[in-house]
Amino acid sequence: MVDRRTLLLDAALELVGTQGMRGLTHRAVDAAAHLPPGSTSNHFRTREALVLGIVERFIVREREMATGPRDEVDPTPEGVAEALGRFVDRALGPDRMVTLARYAILVETAQNPGLRAGMASGADQVDTWSLDLVTRAGSRDPQRDLGVLGNYVTGLVLHELALPSPDLDAATRIRAVIDTLGWTSAGPR
Repeated sequence: MVDRRTLLLDAALELVGTQGMRGLTHRAVDAAAHLPPGSTSNHFRTREALVLGIVERFIVREREMATGPRDEVDPTPEGVAEALGRFVDRALGPDRMVTLARYAILVETAQNPGLRAGMASGADQVDTWSLDLVTRAGSRDPQRDLGVLGNYVTGLVLHELALPSPDLDAATRIRAVIDTLGWTSAGPR
């Protein structure tokens, strides 16, 4: 069973994904979650607190999009390509609203510097996990390669949201980027 806070944050993600940040109000989240008025404000007193809660939740959801419920990725170039390919497929498919909410919140963060610290904290969590994975998968320059892969995947998802390719094979495209970066295929070190 999902706890009330998670239920509210998932409802807020859906709301932002469908209506953008303009649709994000405490009352709208209460209604979307099918909870009594005031439920959201009991957990998140301000809009900024609600947005930061959404950031925490979409980071959890996005990591699950890449790893699945067991939070595992095969630490090889192929394993990383497959995990990121899964992420892209889910970001464009069943978790599309999470993706749209993420981009809306990124824009909000650019316009509201008060959100940057919370967003940066979440990004640091993802970067720490990803950097370890990229290192174990054979990257010779993990910092550089993580930036290249992260920006490629972000751009690919954004492009595909706007102009979908009929036969997208994200894992193959990502593997080509990894091969260009020159990772060794030795696997875990």
